[in-house]
Amino acid sequence: MTPFRTVIRNLHILTGLFISPFILIYSFGVLTFNNEGLLNRLSPVKRLPEIKTKLDTIPYGETDLAVAKAVCKKLDIIGEVDFISRWKGHLSFPVNKPGLRTIININTINDSVSVSREQLGSLRAMSYLHQMPGPHNENIRGNSTFLKFWRVMSNAVGYFLLFLATSGVLIWLLLKSERKMGVFVLILGSVTLTCLILLILNS
Repeated sequence: MTPFRTVIRNLHILTGLFISPFILIYSFGVLTFNNEGLLNRLSPVKRLPEIKTKLDTIPYGETDLAVAKAVCKKLDIIGEVDFISRWKGHLSFPVNKPGLRTIININTINDSVSVSREQLGSLRAMSYLHQMPGPHNENIRGNSTFLKFWRVMSNAVGYFLLFLATSGVLIWLLLKSERKMGVFVLILGSVTLTCLILLILNS
């Protein structure tokens, strides 16, 4: 085995081992998306008792995100603020953490706050990680430290997958004994992908 092939092979293996936990999370996320009914039966959402309180001051003059983050800080709630809704006399927004969803509803007239929480479970936590960060509500996406870090790691895993695929093809080309089987599998994968694309376009 040449030194070049040894380096590529080792990097291929190490990269695969590093990203394998992330791939498991993404895979479980897909299963959760596709089998929501079964998930609800096996692991129902647990709703915790509602908490009602009143805050001394809320900075209503700032942006909605700034208001939401200030309220979270006062309530000692950590997570990603998402989909802020404002209507007459009220400001409402969810705060998400993997496995826990908190909904904060603020009465802007008397500064009273109600907090409701839902324990979603570990499978829904992986589903949340699968879809975040995403393009929805992009103007405020990534306002928590955790999600900023997760965005970087998600991008890194995407690059590592590209390297894994490229290095896998390169290793296959260098292994003469596997070339015939490799060509067959490559053609089979390409045909399957083409059929799926045609089905999508004609559905």
